[in-house]
Amino acid sequence: MNYITTVVDDSTAVADAIAQLIRDKTLSKSRQDLPFNLAVSGGSTPKTLFQVLAQDEYRNTIPWQSVRLFWVDERCVPPTDAESNFGMTYDALLQYAFIPSSSIFRMKGEDVPEDEARRYADQLHKLLPVKDGVPVFDLILLGMGDDGHTASIFPDQMHLLHTGKDVAIATHPVSGQKRITLTGKVINATEQLIFMITGKGKAEIVATIVGQQEGAKKFPASYVHDKTGNTEFYLDKEAAAYLPAISIVS
Repeated sequence: MNYITTVVDDSTAVADAIAQLIRDKTLSKSRQDLPFNLAVSGGSTPKTLFQVLAQDEYRNTIPWQSVRLFWVDERCVPPTDAESNFGMTYDALLQYAFIPSSSIFRMKGEDVPEDEARRYADQLHKLLPVKDGVPVFDLILLGMGDDGHTASIFPDQMHLLHTGKDVAIATHPVSGQKRITLTGKVINATEQLIFMITGKGKAEIVATIVGQQEGAKKFPASYVHDKTGNTEFYLDKEAAAYLPAISIVS
């Protein structure tokens, strides 16, 4: 596993750096007349990213007709529920309607979870390039929980990292809430994988994973990478507080 860290001042700077990357990647794909297939997560840091993308600087310079938007995971609630990852993305970005509705592929959290997992997996196979039987995204953006979970793969459900399924059902270990999630199989096949992590509350886990320290393997986030074995972390200064050496990018 090869870890690459980019450290900037704060959560807005993290979001701006990712927005610039999305713009560059999408412009490159557009010039090739190809779609840019992006899978996004929920959470406060992605919300900041979506708010940045909604600003004129990116609204007017990203070829949105080339972006196809997917989700890494979803809570099994209706899209209007306050806990819906899609609902958060809609409020922060999609409501402005400059991304074509035909390019938005949400997980339907209101449907029967097992049925929706199968439907979403079938959709990925129809829409994405498939290599060795696995659908391949151009970019997957991940967050990380305080317990080291990523997507909806929790420490007590490590089997979702290795299952043969592309999309599976997870259960939150505390609330018991059902969730639909991409599995390790699909996540680890992506062209590029980026963690967006901000705040000091996750700094110890970040340092443990990036430093490949003892105990790292109890965190699901330590098992994910892109197809070449790289894992990129975009961090603010607080999330990078315990890294032994950092490079501050303005």
